[in-house]
Amino acid sequence: MDFVRGHSGIHMLLAAEQQAQEIISSARNLKTSRLKQAKDEAEREAAAYRASLENDYKRNVSEDGM
Repeated sequence: MDFVRGHSGIHMLLAAEQQAQEIISSARNLKTSRLKQAKDEAEREAAAYRASLENDYKRNVSEDGM
């Protein structure tokens, strides 16, 4: 009987390990997705800021030229 009980315990541990690996994998994928989203958002904000500065510069140059 001890063999059957021990064998059952091993299966439970293996199942728990499998579940833990799935949870960790899911968390890593979510983290990667969030980092990509944050990077994309930062790039959009930087591009918008750069365009704003460029527009300000062009406006100042055209005002000085008049």
